[in-house]
Amino acid sequence: MRYLGHLPRHDPVYGYLYDRIFARKLGVYPRQGFRVFAASAADNVYVYEDRQHGRRVLGKYFKRSGRAKSTPNAAHEYQVLKNLQAAGLDRGQHRVVRPLGLTLDFADALFEEFECGEPLYRVWTRTRPGTDDRDMMHALSDLAYLLCRLHNRTAGDETVDFRGEFDYFDKIVARLWRRRRARQDQIDALYSARHRWEQDSQMYADRRVRLHGDATPANFIVGGTHRLTAIDLERSHRGDRAYDVGMVAGELRHWALRQFGDGARAEPYIGHFLWEYARHFPDQSRTFRAVTDRLPFYMGVTLLRIARNSYLSDGYASALVHDALACLRR
Repeated sequence: MRYLGHLPRHDPVYGYLYDRIFARKLGVYPRQGFRVFAASAADNVYVYEDRQHGRRVLGKYFKRSGRAKSTPNAAHEYQVLKNLQAAGLDRGQHRVVRPLGLTLDFADALFEEFECGEPLYRVWTRTRPGTDDRDMMHALSDLAYLLCRLHNRTAGDETVDFRGEFDYFDKIVARLWRRRRARQDQIDALYSARHRWEQDSQMYADRRVRLHGDATPANFIVGGTHRLTAIDLERSHRGDRAYDVGMVAGELRHWALRQFGDGARAEPYIGHFLWEYARHFPDQSRTFRAVTDRLPFYMGVTLLRIARNSYLSDGYASALVHDALACLRR
């Protein structure tokens, strides 16, 4: 975090934090005011620290002007977190972050408990496959349990609307085309593969669950031994549990390919994560097979999503598109 200074008392955020968050929700009266920190390189996430007691609260600010209807907003994420809180998912060692407040008066802002710890991607970064990976294995077990807990607590009666994922697929492929990161023959192959998945009845068979929606290693905080918290649920929606599971698998493939130049080095970790996820069901083997059968589609989409990022080299993006096609063709 980067220290920015003190929050001015005339700032509308000051009164909101003092009265609605610290006094009412936390039972703390920050009479000496607040220190402000930038939580990341992004310009929309800040940490407010009570100077007297040291309690911290995180504030996320969402842009208002020119926002498309599909763009995540503060009210959506706040409602998702409140619903998960009502289901008891903000408690325990494996949980979602606790929401504290929402204001739409002077800004679209969501306030949450500040989570101490390190992002999961740091555990991945210092892992050396086969030699120094104990923390990685433990972290993936914790992630599997957290996602399983989220999915199972929120399962409904409606079955998965698989075709509902196609708009997102189209947007990703369109961006790859515009950035010249996929050739026309690859675009044709992607849509041919999608058509085959569309005909597969198992893609519609499971019940819809509440998804994290952006299950990247940056969006989980490791707070100690077997303590993991999910943050940034702004893209949460209802869908197939294999969406989140497949995203984790795709991120693991990306991690191995980028860090070691060999995506295959992720396979033991993907297998461990899937087996751990299935372990929390009555029939572990059946769940493992069912999720694994659907996973390649979502894993492939995740690799395509990563490939569209402009900070990646064209050569590396091409490798991701190649891997994505292999997944989608299974």
